Amino acid sequence: MPYKESPYFETPCHTKTLWRFMHIDKFMSMINKQLLHFPNITLFQDKDKYEGELSDKSRTTVYETNLLDEKNTPIKRDEAFQQNKTMIDDQTESIGKKQLLSLNHSFDILLTRFSKHLMFCNCWFLNDNESHTMWAEYGDKSPTSVAIQTTVGDLIDSFESTDFDIHIGKVEYKDYDTEHIEGFEHFTSKDLTDPYNVLGLFYAPIIHKRNIYAGKHEVRAVISFESICEHFLDRIYTSKIPFYSNEIISINGGFSYTNRIDDQGTVRKIDNVLEIDAYLDLLIKTVVMSPYMNGYFDAPLRKLMDDNSLNGGLVRVSRIQEVLEKNIT
Repeated sequence: MPYKESPYFETPCHTKTLWRFMHIDKFMSMINKQLLHFPNITLFQDKDKYEGELSDKSRTTVYETNLLDEKNTPIKRDEAFQQNKTMIDDQTESIGKKQLLSLNHSFDILLTRFSKHLMFCNCWFLNDNESHTMWAEYGDKSPTSVAIQTTVGDLIDSFESTDFDIHIGKVEYKDYDTEHIEGFEHFTSKDLTDPYNVLGLFYAPIIHKRNIYAGKHEVRAVISFESICEHFLDRIYTSKIPFYSNEIISINGGFSYTNRIDDQGTVRKIDNVLEIDAYLDLLIKTVVMSPYMNGYFDAPLRKLMDDNSLNGGLVRVSRIQEVLEKNIT
């Protein structure tokens, strides 16, 4: 089973109900291919520019620690690192040098230029009932949007064998102006040569959001960073991963992992969205039609399910539709 418990993720009780709201095109792609889509976290910044980012308070704390400190750095000593260090050391003692140090050698650079480009997650809404707000935001009040109802346990059981481990955890909501992201409260005293400390700090920004989104009660299934490193970087995750000589660059709608001191250039292309095979007959307990549906949608949706070896009898009308109809009358 690809699901793997992690000390960095708080997995909800397996009997808790999950929802996923989507347009019919995404639903068709999902059931036709029998898989779940895991977009890169950077794609979520279209709706929230703070996705994958530190809170302001945590970033301020991070800038107090310089990764050039020989005793406390997760960066492997390599040619690219030394070139960067020499360039900064050659600068005159000035405000400009201080800014270069904070911007180029703080832990934040590992998040913004490396780790978050290797974070992929599939998002769910944790609630006993469907939500009018979620229909409006993720279904755009379309008559052909749908919602999948499942449980945490069924989501876990639905993952087929894969090269990746998958963690599942609740999102924590914070005031990004005044609060730390969990794990960064005592950042300056953390041993960054410990790969497990670094890993926890890498995960923290993707399982935290600003508290204005607290109503989403979000649960995220996240492909493990260790699996990504092994699959795309061809190495086991340790504190010796050379973050400086190896970097992620945006290219042709995806990401490429490159070695800056290797004439070979691109090592491997990483797609914007990773597709994970899933047993949808185990995952899907109910498919709910949009509360804005029209009379033409029911039969085709049930046939779509049947044609893809799923049970069309699992389709039902949204209970919110009854409320909307009462308000109209």
